[in-house]
Amino acid sequence: MQTPDGAWRVEIVRRHRTRWYRIVHGEDVLDWLSIAAVERILDEAGVDRHLLTEVRIDPGRLTRPRRAG
Repeated sequence: MQTPDGAWRVEIVRRHRTRWYRIVHGEDVLDWLSIAAVERILDEAGVDRHLLTEVRIDPGRLTRPRRAG
């Protein structure tokens, strides 16, 4: 999902039986997030989560994961 302007993107990442969330904002990538953490980060940034729309990501354009910390 992403904001209408594409500035914020939330990705669901699945590997085997594990699932987590990733936020991409410009060059910044926050990885290994829970849904609660995603909601908190977007709220703190002033992003209206109700405006997020579903998008399909080209697998060739996926970002390199980094652990949130």
